[in-house]
Amino acid sequence: MKVLFLNPPFFPMYSRESRSPSVTKSSTLYWPMFLSYAAGSVEADGNEILLLDAPAMGLDLEASLEKAAAFGAEAAVLQTSTPSIHNDVEVATALKRRLPALRTVLIGPHVSAEPVETLEMGEGVDYVVVGEADRTVRDLVRAFRGDAGAVPAEELPGVASRTAGGARVNPEGPKIEDLDSLPWVSKVYRRHLHSCYRRYFYGANLNPIVVILAGRGCPFRCTYCVVPQTLMGHVYRKRSPKDVVDELEYIVANFDPLGEVFFEDDTFTADRNQTRAICEEILRRGLKLTWSANARADVPEELLLLMKKAGCRELCVGFESASPEVLKNIHKGLPEGTQDRFMASARKAGILIHGCFMVGNIGDTAETLEYTLAMAKRLNPNTAQFYPIMAYPGTEAFRQLRESGRLTTTDWREWLDKNGFHNTTVVCDNLSSQELVDFCDRARREFYLRPGYVLRQALVALRNPRERARLTRGFGTLAKHLFKRHGKAAK
Repeated sequence: MKVLFLNPPFFPMYSRESRSPSVTKSSTLYWPMFLSYAAGSVEADGNEILLLDAPAMGLDLEASLEKAAAFGAEAAVLQTSTPSIHNDVEVATALKRRLPALRTVLIGPHVSAEPVETLEMGEGVDYVVVGEADRTVRDLVRAFRGDAGAVPAEELPGVASRTAGGARVNPEGPKIEDLDSLPWVSKVYRRHLHSCYRRYFYGANLNPIVVILAGRGCPFRCTYCVVPQTLMGHVYRKRSPKDVVDELEYIVANFDPLGEVFFEDDTFTADRNQTRAICEEILRRGLKLTWSANARADVPEELLLLMKKAGCRELCVGFESASPEVLKNIHKGLPEGTQDRFMASARKAGILIHGCFMVGNIGDTAETLEYTLAMAKRLNPNTAQFYPIMAYPGTEAFRQLRESGRLTTTDWREWLDKNGFHNTTVVCDNLSSQELVDFCDRARREFYLRPGYVLRQALVALRNPRERARLTRGFGTLAKHLFKRHGKAAK
């Protein structure tokens, strides 16, 4: 069967698979990782696939439709996001107009959280996948093919479909436990997206970059984090260290030039024994590569030292707030002093830190925001991002904010401004949405324009050509936004 996998056209450089989908101020463009994992499972099951990443390939709607028609797609799987969902449904509808026999399937955190609403948004949506998509999409395609013994599409676990009486939503089945059995996403990239390899850019990382998963799910329960709450769950399921490092060897051999590999696990260090085993396997093989990952600010020094030895360059860490009350409210509590000790250990190990700081959570005030900015300067990570909370359907944060009246709208189009940048729809008790956005704009300026910080980055650029390329592109784009006002009040 011919199956189209489409990251639909929307804003240019729109990172749909980011945890907070938007156009970024650092020129970042995410790989369509989850879409590619699903595509790999369907391709491995004997189907012919066409994987199109419209934002990376510069495809508008008409060009996407032309490629789908030329391919002769019989089914289409579309990646979605909250801010783009109206657009994504319109793209699905346009595909069905061009190819009337086509069956459309929508995947992603938003539709997983809002399957009924999604089906009701347009006749162009035939099926919605709830939760992890790889095996569910594969089984849907088997049903479309009419395989002997295949479960009918409308009866599959984790599938929502339209019926005469309304929508039918089947509970999600078990999560995939044997992650080693899944095709390597890097092979999918190599076969289908290598032509736009250099378009993918992560502002804090060395590029070109390849993004994979070493595990799925997260044991922590931060109220705002959308992927564990809608797709992957709260049990950390792990690939074997051998399978992970086998894939790393494949990447080193098949992606040239390679800046680094990024482990997009929600918390790569959630199982320290697993992290240790992967590092030890890299060292045992003598594999030379640079990699980075997501982590919490509680990784012990001895593990950081081992990670550095195995090639770790940077960790992306959510510090979020300086307020103990706010951290408790968002279930991000860490013992007092943990963040400072972690930063000292990371510096000793020689690992860079990309720090994330979030404002507008329950308990935030104008005073706590200033404390958070002061903490960001004190911790002094290599790079930092400041953003208002983006509450997504399916998360506890979304429920809390809606029930408390602090969510100003559920018009998903309002999650972005007119240029595709984040536009918070949350208010604090004493701070408006625009004041939260204005604070983030100011915090970004104050953090990046400190003379000591500018000098340090200039020295890095002079000494390291690989870092220079990242700094030139990332900061070149960021500089265009440092003195602009964002949000709905922006002119």
